[in-house]
Amino acid sequence: MEKRGFTLIELLVVIAIIGVLSSIVLASLNTARAKANDAKRIGDFHALSIGLAMYYDKYGKYPNETPVTSNPWGDNYLSMAQQLVSEGFMPSIPRDPNGGPYNYYNYGGSIGGLLVTNLESVPASTTGLPPSCRPFTNNWCSSTVASTMYCICNPY
Repeated sequence: MEKRGFTLIELLVVIAIIGVLSSIVLASLNTARAKANDAKRIGDFHALSIGLAMYYDKYGKYPNETPVTSNPWGDNYLSMAQQLVSEGFMPSIPRDPNGGPYNYYNYGGSIGGLLVTNLESVPASTTGLPPSCRPFTNNWCSSTVASTMYCICNPY
């Protein structure tokens, strides 16, 4: 009577191949997830920028001209986004897909409002990211500092 089956070496080779293939698939999924999160962030910021333009058209200023002081970036974002929702310029407050912060600050004067978030899938670079309207040189939104920050300026 013949014994049918696999040898231990054959089983180990198959398990190793499955392990390599699954690690490749998981790495690709993580990259795709990060790019999708970044696309959502960029889309949210463009929608917020349009909402801010409509708010400015109605009131002649951006929300939070006197910034909230407890957490100037995060609290200002939530306050500003709530004002856009209350005015009907946005359907809901956009949230970061990973629960991280979206940031907003109204510099007032001739500078305007700045929206800032951190992207996952872009390498730290000094090129390709939007320029900053932040009134400081070599900051995390300028084109001269390596950064993964994404900034949209809403100038007066």
